[in-house]
Amino acid sequence: MREHGPYAPAAYPQVHHITSGLRKAAAKAGDPQGMALWAGQGHRMPREMPAGRLVEVLAAETDAARAALALRGAGGAA
Repeated sequence: MREHGPYAPAAYPQVHHITSGLRKAAAKAGDPQGMALWAGQGHRMPREMPAGRLVEVLAAETDAARAALALRGAGGAA
């Protein structure tokens, strides 16, 4: 908490204890998505836009990242 201060999600570490039952049930059900309930650094990077537009933006960013990786793999500069 001291290290991340204002960037830490609210209620941590309490949220860890509150979600313990959910994570245990997810583990028992073999559901890895339900076991990882952490936002990581992404909780600071929301984008306010309609969901459809967000999907378009993310798809374009993914395409650009793939193209940059392909260029690097071909010996080009990115």
